[in-house]
Amino acid sequence: MRLTLNIATLKFRLTVVVIGLVLLATSVLTFVSLYLAERQMRDVIGSQQVALLSSAAAYIDADLESRQTLLKTLREELGRSGGHPEGGLQAFLEAHATLRDEFFNVLVFDSTGTMLANMNDRRTNNTLNFGKRAYFTETVAAREGVISKPFKSALSGKPVILVTEPLYDEQGKLIFMLGGAIDLQRPRFFGQLEALGSGATGYLFMLTNAGTIIHHPDKERILQRVQDEAGGAVASTMAALGGFEGWIEGPTKRGVRALITYKRLRKTDWILGAVYPVDEAFTPLIDMRPTALLASVAVAALAGLAGWLAILRLLRPLGALRGHVAGIVDGSAGIEVFNVRGRDEFGELSRAFYTLSQQRRQAELKLEAQARTDILTGIDNRRMFEETFAAALGRAARGNTAIALAYLDIDHFKTINDTYGHKAGDEVLVEFARRLRAAVRSTDSVARLAGDEFVAIFEGLRDDVEPTILAEKILDMARTPFLAAGASLQVSTSVGIAVGRGNAAGAGDYLALADEALYAAKQAGRDRYAMRRLGTASKGTPQATRPQTATDNA
Repeated sequence: MRLTLNIATLKFRLTVVVIGLVLLATSVLTFVSLYLAERQMRDVIGSQQVALLSSAAAYIDADLESRQTLLKTLREELGRSGGHPEGGLQAFLEAHATLRDEFFNVLVFDSTGTMLANMNDRRTNNTLNFGKRAYFTETVAAREGVISKPFKSALSGKPVILVTEPLYDEQGKLIFMLGGAIDLQRPRFFGQLEALGSGATGYLFMLTNAGTIIHHPDKERILQRVQDEAGGAVASTMAALGGFEGWIEGPTKRGVRALITYKRLRKTDWILGAVYPVDEAFTPLIDMRPTALLASVAVAALAGLAGWLAILRLLRPLGALRGHVAGIVDGSAGIEVFNVRGRDEFGELSRAFYTLSQQRRQAELKLEAQARTDILTGIDNRRMFEETFAAALGRAARGNTAIALAYLDIDHFKTINDTYGHKAGDEVLVEFARRLRAAVRSTDSVARLAGDEFVAIFEGLRDDVEPTILAEKILDMARTPFLAAGASLQVSTSVGIAVGRGNAAGAGDYLALADEALYAAKQAGRDRYAMRRLGTASKGTPQATRPQTATDNA
């Protein structure tokens, strides 16, 4: 039977209406579904960006705090010499070559701001005065160390920030001020953060609460105020300067639509930001749009054909219509393909969400581990030690049990570095940490504070003899020769132990008393331990099993 097309017939008009209605319905449904999915995806990505930025901010806070701690340690060492170290201030700085790993330059100022020594160019000593610099006056006013605003170094011309630590005499008079300069363009400071940029074009940036750019992929913008740049700051940045934290969708300085996230640092009140272009963030949905539109047209066409055939069935004899319906049933594979494709699309979207969540979680776990683990030795770092020791003191207080803190360092470690090089020194530190962990009990905790300084926490002590046994094991483990730089090195350690019970004192008291005991062991000849008990006047006698004859370098 021959079929003819007559646009005036009811069959044709009904078919056109069906096709139009189905096309409209599928188009609306497609756009609504994509809109809801995009909005949900925007919320998910925004939350992930906030979590990522929070972890990054915590990492920067911990990094700045560790550098402050390192400078405080240097100040305390200078203070123990009465401000007159052997060989002078310049020699004192140069003896701490490992400071270059953390600072671009380390400087010593007198009470008026005159630079007396620095690690980069000794020729400039006593020729420059920085008494009017903001970081100097702020430190004097606060009587404690500060982290400066970013500025251009007068010595190097580089954009830097300065971490300061003042040294006062017993009458409270300023003797010296130490300054540690951090090069803002040095990969050591921001390198790990740059790897956390989202996607291929996303990036992180940082600025002060006054709007001065500290870090940005465009190095030309560093030390510029966003308010003073051509066109001013974008609205989202102005909101962040006003206190906003979180994520927002808006234009970047270059007009690119992006998800922009802001998080303030705890240590300095700086603002850490992340930019993730929308086109890249929503690539799966953008790629899906043409497919969804084509599917809508295909469904509309199939629906129109089905409607047209249905109309034929209603208007033709039942027998003839039954044959046409059978043919339609035999050739209706397009709907099944659409259904399968629909499942694939949502499956792809689910996998995209899952993959993105996994990547963000792995980044958070990596940052958290780096913030609590000593990178060189793999044992706990100072931050983790402080958390562990606080928890241990809490358990000791609740159970009224004895607890001890051992503070130890490697004797003559500087001699090892000077003689065999810093690589050999690092090998000794790694092996020393491994032996220390093996020497203590499985319930004890060990950590590296800085340089060659280590600590061990002994909980649940039964008597006063037990910490001395553990100290002897530590001394013995160090006496076995170390293999480093192709040589067999004879190494020893000195141990200071602070013992207390229950809530006898705080963490700072234990650390100070253990440091005092360590100093006593050093004074008594090294390769020995000294023990102090909190709440008693007894000083104890440093104990050792063999003498030391090397020069005092540690």
